[in-house]
Formats: sequence, structure tokens, C-alpha cells
Amino acid sequence: MVAASGDAQPDGRPTRLPRSARRKQLLAAAQEVFVAQGYHAAAMDDIAERAGVSKPVLYQHFPGKLELYLALLDKHCDAIVANVQAAMEATNDNKERVRGAVEAYFDFVDHESEAFRLVFESDLRNEPAVRERVERVEKGCIAA
Repeated sequence: MVAASGDAQPDGRPTRLPRSARRKQLLAAAQEVFVAQGYHAAAMDDIAERAGVSKPVLYQHFPGKLELYLALLDKHCDAIVANVQAAMEATNDNKERVRGAVEAYFDFVDHESEAFRLVFESDLRNEPAVRERVERVEKGCIAA
């Protein structure tokens, strides 16, 4: 595996990251590319370059661009639903519950990562797997 730029052992060989750390690195790079370019314009080459890895390393973790995108959607969809649920469970005061749920939503939208664009502004909404995840967010927030 190739490491991120600047990560090398004393003998100059790239440092090998643990699988979970590499996956996290790849997801972060993919998120930046997908947010900036949208799904259709984003290329696996761009994501690999942003992560500082070769394409084969990227494909060792994600078999394709859709699987990479879905992994990001899962992460962010789960996070927004969990945050809304936590806000609703934090108090029995309904006014505070509504305030907390709205705050959780807007914290997600206002976050510097702009991950909300993946969930709410996806150029891939016609893809059944994407649509299912977005609907899961809606249903999860409503259920909370």
C-alpha cells in the first residue's frame, strides 16, 4: 500500500497504515471530491490523488465509485439520525426536544465538511441504493 504524501519510513519506503485508518483517509478524500464535484464528475483518479494513494489501493478498499459513495452516505445518514434521536431523548420537554432536533439538523447542514450535500443534494437520487438511504434519514428523523 502507498501511504499519504509525506508518510515514509526512515529508509524512504511508504508507511503502511492500518486498514481502518486507510479507510478513514480514503473516505475523507472521497468526501472532499464528491462534495466539490458531485458524484458524476468525480473520478476515482481524483479521489486516489487527493488521498495520496494509488488507484489499486483505493480499489482494495472499495470495489467501485458507487460503493465508496454509499459508504459515505451510510456514515452521514446514520450520524444525522443518531443526532436527532439523541436530541429527542435528551429531555421530556417537547419545546426543548423540537429545539434540539432542529439544532441537530442545522448543525449537520452547517458543518464545514458540507456532508449534507451528499445526503440532500446528491446528483444520484435516482439510484435506488441512494434513494433508500435518503428515505431512511427522513423516516428515522420522523420516527424519533
